[in-house]
Amino acid sequence: MAALRFVSENLGMTYENYSSWKTDAVGEWPDLSVVIPAYNEAQRIVPTIAAIAAHLSSSANWAGESFEIIVSDDGSTDGTVALVRLLGLRNVRVLSAEKNQGKGAAVAAGVRAATGSYVLITDADLSTPISHIDEMFDVARTGVPVVIGSRGLDDATEANKSGLRRTCSSTLRWLTKKVLGSEICDTQCGFKLFEQSAASDIFTALRSNDFSFDMEALWLANSFGYEVVELPVTWFDAPGSTVRPFRAAASFLRQLVRLRVMSTPTPTENRPPASFGVVTALPPSPTTLNEYGFHLTGHLANTNGVDDVIAFHEAGHATLPSGVRGVGCWTFNSILTPFRLLVAIRRERPDAVLFNIHFTAFGNDKIAAGLGLLSPALVRLSGVPTVVLLHNLVDTVDLQAAGFGSHSMVERALRSIGFVLTKVLLRADRVVTTMPNYVDILREDYGADNVYLTPHGSFEETPWRGSEPADGGRRILAFGKFGTYKRLEGLLEAYRSLVTDPAFENVELVIAGTDSPNAVGYLAEIEATTTDLPGVSFTGYVEEEDVEALFESASVVVFPYTSTTGSSGPLHQAGAFGRPVVIPEVGDFIGLVEEEGFAGVPFDPASPDSLCSALSEVMANPQLRAEHGAINHAAANSLPLADIATWHQHHLVAAASQ
Repeated sequence: MAALRFVSENLGMTYENYSSWKTDAVGEWPDLSVVIPAYNEAQRIVPTIAAIAAHLSSSANWAGESFEIIVSDDGSTDGTVALVRLLGLRNVRVLSAEKNQGKGAAVAAGVRAATGSYVLITDADLSTPISHIDEMFDVARTGVPVVIGSRGLDDATEANKSGLRRTCSSTLRWLTKKVLGSEICDTQCGFKLFEQSAASDIFTALRSNDFSFDMEALWLANSFGYEVVELPVTWFDAPGSTVRPFRAAASFLRQLVRLRVMSTPTPTENRPPASFGVVTALPPSPTTLNEYGFHLTGHLANTNGVDDVIAFHEAGHATLPSGVRGVGCWTFNSILTPFRLLVAIRRERPDAVLFNIHFTAFGNDKIAAGLGLLSPALVRLSGVPTVVLLHNLVDTVDLQAAGFGSHSMVERALRSIGFVLTKVLLRADRVVTTMPNYVDILREDYGADNVYLTPHGSFEETPWRGSEPADGGRRILAFGKFGTYKRLEGLLEAYRSLVTDPAFENVELVIAGTDSPNAVGYLAEIEATTTDLPGVSFTGYVEEEDVEALFESASVVVFPYTSTTGSSGPLHQAGAFGRPVVIPEVGDFIGLVEEEGFAGVPFDPASPDSLCSALSEVMANPQLRAEHGAINHAAANSLPLADIATWHQHHLVAAASQ
């Protein structure tokens, strides 16, 4: 860390900018991804990271721009990977290869993992100063998709370069121009900037794993019709380079001949995979996430570039969105689920599979649930790329409230098993979660470097029609699967107090939904206690086509949760239909509301009086309902699932490309 402090002080990086970059995630889609291929670079990787972070955090040219650094290790044996991870920098990711494959392979892996609007490739020795990114980015902003540093232009300078390497470089440059007919003066400078789509096309098609990859990348750029602009750079031949001039030159010549005789490719020949599977529950399944699975698969099927979406759902009747093929192949609470899924997926042969799951997605029986969670690893071992969309973590769930574990020893045992199962789930090519703190937990406590934040998203984009029911009713709506951590006792007690006030005597309470799979019979018991309570109704299961009318009939949506197990679909639905909400003061829930920009009146989940007060505040104030409804509508519609499906497409393509 001393190197980081030294560089930041000398390059003028503000403490505020550096501190923020070091600790706060820049998000899934930064403006720039910096890819550093590394092989046994323990002695200089830290100053290189420091110099890059310092410049990008202080340069006026980068004011307001976000960036990440990806160190793509090529099987180092000197502790490079461990050293970078010990820095603890939030926006530095490390990709670790099990064995040395070559610089080209390391760069390609880094580019495939990059999500920035632009991708910069730079060497671990920083032979080209990072400050050259400024003029390169100025050119890229004009619409040029590939901007490269060059030592062959008149204004370029080279320092500390041996005569042998200088002769080799100049000879190879001359041969490249002659054999390939290229006008590029210097293909091999390790400082190149790509627009994201150009980087994806080029490095998906790339076949060179060694130091000649630069030449092939630029040949592909030319073949695909991408404009390439060269800019002169200062280049310093850093000591300790792992390049062996004669061996590199021989490999370069072989690749030059290969490219000369190859047919000219087009990007369509290297089109990303377009057939995706999604393992999910679908309506009318009694399991959770079925509504989310329905809308996710539907939007994914409508995403540009996706040809085929296969929903691997529970056996039996399922409601399928338009354009989605269904394969009913697994059974809730069956120990055979992983094997049935594997057989079905191998038969359909999708390019990659997304698992839309949580820890009880495959059963409320502990053995069946645990075995079901082995499915992603089993599918990946069979050769099918996998992405896991994980909606909760055992680390954050109140197991007793969720219907698991009634004794402290049982809970400790379940958490230990949960830790092991989480490690197994992390064996997927990528793991995606909708909660920012889950990303922190998986990266910090589990050491995962393949975890990404992708928002939950609202099922549909809906027009603003106000926050009041069209019929003038005054209704409180609770929607979900009840009986575990979604409890109605406190809500009914709060409602009983509320309707004793003459101002609220015509208020209604609508309880919509079904029992949780872990609490069968709960709603029937609750309904039996409300026979003397006016205005209470139970709808039972709500069909997809009736959800919109249900929410728009409500004046406020209440969430009677004692804890949470991840993001909340009903919250996003309430927002999508412009409804104000009353929310429990539970860590995950409050964090989600703040993170995604929702508004709500909080209450203490342990106090019915607090809930009654919150409901009274909302029901008595039409201006507050209108303000909160408008805020929630804007928050929900700013992240529609139609857009989020594109993020999942990106993860699936990246997994299939690894």
